[in-house]
Amino acid sequence: MRCAVIGDPAEHSLSPAIHRAGYEANHLDWTYEAVDVTAGELDGFVRERLADSQWAGLSVTAPHKEAILAYGEVDEPSQLVGGGNTLVMGDHPRVHNTDVPGFALAWRLHTDLVPRRAAIVGAGATARSILLALAGLGTRELTVLVRDPDRAASLVDLARALDVATHVQVLADDLERVDLLASTVPAAATTGHARRWVANAGAVFDVVYDPWPTPLGTAAQDAGLLDLNGLDLLAGQAVDQFFLLTGRRVTFEACRSAAGRELGRRQGL
Repeated sequence: MRCAVIGDPAEHSLSPAIHRAGYEANHLDWTYEAVDVTAGELDGFVRERLADSQWAGLSVTAPHKEAILAYGEVDEPSQLVGGGNTLVMGDHPRVHNTDVPGFALAWRLHTDLVPRRAAIVGAGATARSILLALAGLGTRELTVLVRDPDRAASLVDLARALDVATHVQVLADDLERVDLLASTVPAAATTGHARRWVANAGAVFDVVYDPWPTPLGTAAQDAGLLDLNGLDLLAGQAVDQFFLLTGRRVTFEACRSAAGRELGRRQGL
């Protein structure tokens, strides 16, 4: 059977390392590759593979998470977030969003803290997935930190639907005390703000993993805080994704280890 991760670009993805390690551990003679697919190529690429019984499914990354909803029955997290990251093929194709349970899994494996007050930096698709995960973890108050408050409208709408009280502010504004600060933006965007934010946070989850540590990661480490990063999110989402695609199990620890080894290899470590 065949699987792949698609995106524009996708070649940087660590998903092949994770899934191939899972195949080896489960004695599956499957293949998994990274394929760059542009927006204009997406429909033809997906439909061709839906018609091929050798294809089990796709992992989906930016910028195709919204468009992939058109190719299968959509699960509730994907509907709420407005995007999915997994297309399971077969007689009845299905679209799933495993970023949501993946974030929650990574958090719960590291702490029992209930992040009742949280902050999210950014307001895109990843931020919406994290918001949905946080609501499930017990978050009831949210601060959204963005460059342009107008771009946070969809995130605010989702928060309202989830009964999470939300306040939007620009990056330079003072941050009130939160249990968790989650960043979904490039590391460079946090420079100049990181230590000020960390001073008012109980934990940090920065979805960036390369380069690491980010300004937020360094500030969290210096402050002695729990700090999670993109490898934790990547491993967390892969646990459910691997099961959906193969029917077999992998552990968070195995997924994170495989991703870490591949990242280290690329960095020459």
